[in-house]
Amino acid sequence: MRNSIHFKRDVYIILIAIVILTLVLQIGRSEYVLQSSKNSSLAEDRRILNQSNVPSHIADDELMYCVIFDSMDEESILVKNNAVKTLEYMKKNVKTTDVFNDYLKLENCVSTIITNRQLDSLDDISLVSDYVNRGGYVMFANILEQDSSFYQIYRKLGITATGEWKSTQGIELNSNVLIGEKGFVIDDPFMLNVANTVALDDSVELLASSLEGIPLMWKKNYGQGAFLVFNGTMLEVKISRGLFAGGISLVEPDFIYPIFNSKLVFIDDFPSPIRRGTIPAIYEAYQKDIPQFYRDIWWPDMLKVAKRTGLKYTAVLIQSYNDKVEEPFQNPDDADRHNLISYGREVIKSGGEIGIHGYNHQSLQTSREIADYYEYNPWDSMETMAKSVAEALEFTNKAFPKYQLLTYVPPSNMLDEEGRKALKKAWPDLMVISSLYEEDMNNVSYMQEFEVAEDGIIEMPRITSGYVDTPFVRWAEASTITQLGVYSHFIHPDDILDEERGKQMSWEELYKGFAFKMDRLKTTYPWMRATTSAEGAIEMEKTLNSQVKWTRDDHSIRGEISNYHGDLYYILRTERAIGKLNNCLVTKIDQNTYLVNAKSEKFEIGLGDKR
Repeated sequence: MRNSIHFKRDVYIILIAIVILTLVLQIGRSEYVLQSSKNSSLAEDRRILNQSNVPSHIADDELMYCVIFDSMDEESILVKNNAVKTLEYMKKNVKTTDVFNDYLKLENCVSTIITNRQLDSLDDISLVSDYVNRGGYVMFANILEQDSSFYQIYRKLGITATGEWKSTQGIELNSNVLIGEKGFVIDDPFMLNVANTVALDDSVELLASSLEGIPLMWKKNYGQGAFLVFNGTMLEVKISRGLFAGGISLVEPDFIYPIFNSKLVFIDDFPSPIRRGTIPAIYEAYQKDIPQFYRDIWWPDMLKVAKRTGLKYTAVLIQSYNDKVEEPFQNPDDADRHNLISYGREVIKSGGEIGIHGYNHQSLQTSREIADYYEYNPWDSMETMAKSVAEALEFTNKAFPKYQLLTYVPPSNMLDEEGRKALKKAWPDLMVISSLYEEDMNNVSYMQEFEVAEDGIIEMPRITSGYVDTPFVRWAEASTITQLGVYSHFIHPDDILDEERGKQMSWEELYKGFAFKMDRLKTTYPWMRATTSAEGAIEMEKTLNSQVKWTRDDHSIRGEISNYHGDLYYILRTERAIGKLNNCLVTKIDQNTYLVNAKSEKFEIGLGDKR
């Protein structure tokens, strides 16, 4: 009798366990189904947004941000281009003046950026100092030659003594000119400036200096306005644009500008055919071959970091690693549908996104010279490239029949005009292309700005890469977050298999580096939203298509947004206390720095006295 009771109890326990397991599986499946339908919803949201967009008016027509340059000075042109682009992202009206062909005019300029090295080319430097004295704001954005005009104005800039130009390495941020980064120090050869050796008076607010103590950036109040001086040459490169955004927002009172507010992490070449066999570094540490390492170690570790730090991965797949650039493309020997389904389901279930990296890793371009750079094969035509893209789409759609693919990342970040046409032909629903942001000195990469192209594809570049921090990565991250409120990073699963990309580190070291990077990002910028590529692209497009008319009085800033389609975000820099809020949320994110979340097309931020 007692055995019968035990038997019945065991049966009930087994039945209960089966029911619980079934419920868990059903919940997991429901989560997966819900997440997998998200991309289709995003595509529909974008279609509705584009239908409802109307041409946005330009706010404050009379208020211009003036950029002065010298068309005979190549360095001045480079700095001018970066200044103009930064102001355009900030939705400011921009007027450029070439002093080689025109006279300096500062009427209706609320702020002015001067990119000339030679101040004598401005003809009358007193126009600049008078303008600031009456309440204007001037940023000198380039190293200044010590000509006669310099000696007329240098004391007004806070300079008490000056010596020769000097090459100086590194930077220390003596302020939060880059948001969240006061005290940040870089000592690396890439951070090199040619600067005037200067001494400054006690009234100057030092914003940044070189590691040997040469002032690189400072603010000097003068009359009713202020000067901002950048004493260096690094504003010629776009990866330092954050110093424009940070500097202008610190010198002009109560400065507000739009940001995208997106944190994106891409995994290139994933899912993809996994190399078979073993490598000593992995086998000795884990007694696993390469596929087992990815399944049991790498991917669970990546999911742990994502869950702890609030990431959403955008994984872009490769169907095959063959080097074919000629038909037929169907059924390559190394295609692995099992890995695509198993890893892909977990990407989607975790809130991430699947995109396309390519049928194979041969970049979609036809130049023999560029193909040779990476030892690739050039494609013979747009039509052939389009057929390879169609094959990758079909391969993915068979694994995920109801999943809408929206994102493309070019292999090795290379793509030419014919390759872009091929994408459009084979993939009408393509929403996003994500390549690279920084300049490419070798002129082989597909470089982007954050914009919507004429053919409707959203251009959304990645900024940084790698599992571990480097000085360049840290600078690029901090600069771009200050300028645009965007973090866009990519890694590869096989970095540990590549000595250069893996920096000859073990997986434990790479994992610790990646975890530290993501923890630091969350701590420094807890306000940033984690998004997938498609989510971030739509939020970016909403910001780009909107325009705000700002109205100010002694006690508030009021915004009226055209083309408002949901939450928009802004950075506000002010020394005043935040007062009553209307239709917005304001969160302090750094000293005198706030994240503004506009909840309606009309919103208001009350401002009190200076703290």
